[in-house]
Amino acid sequence: MAQSDFLAVHPDPVIHYGRSADGIVIRRINAAFETTFDVTAGDSVSLQETLESGVTVSDVADAIESGDSLDRRVTCPVDGDARPFRLQHIPAEDGGYLVYTDESERVARERELEARNEQLETFASVVSHDLRNPIDVAETYLAAAREEDDPEHFRRVADALDRMRTLIDDVLALARQGKVLDDTERVTLATVAEDAWATVDATDASLALADETATLQADPDRLQQLVENLLRNALEHGGPSITVGTIDGDRTGWYLEDDGPGIPADERADVFEPGVTSSTDGTGLGLAIVERIADAHGWTVTVTDGDDGGARFEVTEVESLQPF
Repeated sequence: MAQSDFLAVHPDPVIHYGRSADGIVIRRINAAFETTFDVTAGDSVSLQETLESGVTVSDVADAIESGDSLDRRVTCPVDGDARPFRLQHIPAEDGGYLVYTDESERVARERELEARNEQLETFASVVSHDLRNPIDVAETYLAAAREEDDPEHFRRVADALDRMRTLIDDVLALARQGKVLDDTERVTLATVAEDAWATVDATDASLALADETATLQADPDRLQQLVENLLRNALEHGGPSITVGTIDGDRTGWYLEDDGPGIPADERADVFEPGVTSSTDGTGLGLAIVERIADAHGWTVTVTDGDDGGARFEVTEVESLQPF
């Protein structure tokens, strides 16, 4: 195949280069290269500008000089983002070719597979351990109830069944909340917080709204689930005074904090892991669900110290938050 045909029909960005007394000479680029890297055939093309990490111009130059093939995973700057590519050097008699194959879809599939595997591990853990315990408890007290006809035994069985129902609901929520968002709408943060507050048992607690006008683009149901889980966590582990507001400064986001004892710095990295809980009644999935919902929106959730020493959960990178 002639070089002109190769460049014309190849779907990936391609550079055709040659050698001269002055070194490497870029002779042609194809239409895919022009589109991907926003250049035209008449522009001066710099190899360094197409490479961000994974390989250097000297690596490419060494392969060209030696006539060796090159096949590397690299990241290239495209439209302001670092995008994964497979860079191949194909030697030829009159020079050679550099082929850039976009691997964004492959990387996305791998990440999705990793997330699915993590979900399967969570399911396996719950089924093999967390669900087995209340089942064993229910069986024990049911057998005792049959022998003794004691209402207390039936109450214990009912508690165990409630525990299993909670576990199942949380595991299903964990699986569902990480799915890609289909539709979002602009909602008021304070309204979502108030709706979430109405669903939790907060008889001896109070909710303060530090910002009643801020809005953001979100899936309303998932955002309310996120806030509900943060509220339940604060009510169970924190203090009775809870505040929801927006973050001041350069960062874009909002927070929920309590006035309780807080979370030690060396434990904060683990609180979003499925199954991590300091409560005998908790499933350890509430904050994992929070992180899944935040991820689905493209947000980041972290925990730090609150103004009054309690736990402060911050949801940042909320680019749609207004005003900010």
